[in-house]
Amino acid sequence: MDRSAMAGTESRLHHLDAARALFLLLGIPFHVATTAIMILSPEAPGFREDPVIGFSLSAIHSFRMFAFFMLSGFFAAMMRERKGRSSWLADRWVRIGVPLAVSVASLAVIQHHLKVGLSELWAGGFHGLPLAFEHLWFLIVLLMFVTSYSILPVRWKLPSDRLRRALCLEGMGGAALLGVLALWGAALAAIVYLFELQDNEAFFEHQLTIRYMQYAPGFLLGAMAWHWRVGARMFNLPLRAHLLTTAGLLAVHLWLEPMFRPALGLPMEIDPPLRLLDGAVMQPLGLLLSLLAFRLLARVANRPSRAIAFLVEGAMAIYLFHMTWAMVTVTLLARFLPGAPLPVAQWLAASALVLAMSTLCFLLVRRQPLLALAFCGTRLARPAAGREATA
Repeated sequence: MDRSAMAGTESRLHHLDAARALFLLLGIPFHVATTAIMILSPEAPGFREDPVIGFSLSAIHSFRMFAFFMLSGFFAAMMRERKGRSSWLADRWVRIGVPLAVSVASLAVIQHHLKVGLSELWAGGFHGLPLAFEHLWFLIVLLMFVTSYSILPVRWKLPSDRLRRALCLEGMGGAALLGVLALWGAALAAIVYLFELQDNEAFFEHQLTIRYMQYAPGFLLGAMAWHWRVGARMFNLPLRAHLLTTAGLLAVHLWLEPMFRPALGLPMEIDPPLRLLDGAVMQPLGLLLSLLAFRLLARVANRPSRAIAFLVEGAMAIYLFHMTWAMVTVTLLARFLPGAPLPVAQWLAASALVLAMSTLCFLLVRRQPLLALAFCGTRLARPAAGREATA
């Protein structure tokens, strides 16, 4: 292994701390708007047709979770190699599994009743149970990735420089990687269509299958970045040569994206051949936009920051609580501001309120060890006497 590769893995990439928080917290404005459009009935006036909201939702949706799972794969590979398979796997099941179980038993029930209040169409719940998973699917899929990845070897042989350059989208290998991602996306779209898989909570098993296949490339690419010792380069790539490709893919995706089509005066639904095209576009676009986001964060968040450290610590809890507050806020909008103008201003104000209330919930639970374990995945600290006895 060359020294530059070693340096790239030993030095801390501070902008990845910012990314860990950002990609989760971007879910707040996304879910505020989708709650107002897709759950509330009748929907909030003007939200669906507003081009700013439509573009923002489409842009966030096109890369946020791909980038999140890519980062998850990178840190999973790093921590498994450092801690060992068993210790790492046990830690992941505590830090992810406990918040998931507690959230299903509490927040999912609350969200179900709030969701029914937004529209009686959701009264059926999850297989007849009063549960609304909404954003909790990501924890289940993350545990699925963790379990799948734990089967693979802990240490990987360092590949040729040509393959490492391809992972960083350099040369013909980089073009081939984007092509493979496009084929994967088209194949996934074909499978969804042929087997009539439904990407919604009423068919939750279908939804989890789709999301696992959709984001598996991101998780795997992140793990490969660690094992192949190109993390420092991959998460700070100069992408000028790929800007035209990214812009073209984004334009096609916006034309096909159901959340943006109403702003263009087009119907939300698209025909099956166009679904294949969108699937082929989404995977390489997700990678390119993710790498652009990492590059931008490397420029603006490349130093330690207390604010970022706070957001990283609270990202899990804030994200878990935000969907409940999003439903409460949209309910208040519908009740007290029906037909109000300026949907963008309403959307931004509601998102800010949801962030504030979710952060307040995090500040409250972090003070109690049991609640910190339940909603932050933070292990209970052992008493000082116990630590001294062990030493």
